[in-house]
Amino acid sequence: MPFAGRLSNALSFLLMDFSLDLILPSIEEPIQRRVPDLPSIKEIMSSNSLVFFNSEPLVDFPKLTSARIIDIGGITVSTGHSPLNKKWSAVLDLRPHTILLSFGTIAKAFGMPEEFKKTIRETFRKFPDVTFIWKYEKPKHKVSEGISNIIESTWVPQRDLLHDPRLSAFITHCGQGSMLESIAVGVPLITIPMIGDHLRNAYQMERRGIGLRLEKTDLANGGKLEHAIMEILRNDSYRKSARKAQKMVADRPFAMKEIFVKNMEFLVNHGPLRQLDHYGRHLNFVQYYLIDVIAFVSFIAILIVTAVALSMRRVLRRALIRKWKQD
Repeated sequence: MPFAGRLSNALSFLLMDFSLDLILPSIEEPIQRRVPDLPSIKEIMSSNSLVFFNSEPLVDFPKLTSARIIDIGGITVSTGHSPLNKKWSAVLDLRPHTILLSFGTIAKAFGMPEEFKKTIRETFRKFPDVTFIWKYEKPKHKVSEGISNIIESTWVPQRDLLHDPRLSAFITHCGQGSMLESIAVGVPLITIPMIGDHLRNAYQMERRGIGLRLEKTDLANGGKLEHAIMEILRNDSYRKSARKAQKMVADRPFAMKEIFVKNMEFLVNHGPLRQLDHYGRHLNFVQYYLIDVIAFVSFIAILIVTAVALSMRRVLRRALIRKWKQD
């Protein structure tokens, strides 16, 4: 990452850590009244024998890890799906292409700025051979009125739709659940991240060539959304990348559910696993980030450079004095 990105990451981490320090006391207070001998939440979090991450390592960014950290991404989407009922199957038969638009359960579509809704409506109107299924929570807004290729619904069978090969693409906020469901079925994405982990997930999909990433403010500009839809429909590389990721996930040596169960059974029989603890959690800020080591090495380097510079200056000065005397 460039410097600006790394600086942003560092500030985000410090802000999150500071926010936890503000929030945790209000959570701990009622717990401490009932269980006074219980360690602090931070202590419990840092001393866990195992930490399970809802991360799919085959599509996630490469990262430093340890034996305590177990990736089980996709464990919640491994329960299969149901065939579409007649109503939704008929919707997918309406046109050659079908795209699903859903921003999940937290970011409500009806709450977006009116100019964003207008952009979506006008952009979808430009694709008469595409059926757009739009998860929109307030029918009284009549957001799809007058546009025949928009199917508006307060609820959609997302997992079942994603499993249907007639679905061409998925426009999503790229929450962890939606992202993992899409990977499991090999559907190309147009991601419009909103909050939290959405942006990181969107960058994952962009990095693997599974989807295109838009900023939510791009919805004020119809051209960007239109270009993204055209690209995802015409460029088959996104579907190929999505299918490749799907096959890798399906062919992994061990199922995530099996990994979770086996590790929990091992922990029951042999825990707590204190030998897996990282000593880094006992280090202060200066020690953890090697600031003292960097400062020491920098100081030595400065001393050496200074000594060399002074020596060269002395040699040059003597040479000049000798030359002047000879002249």
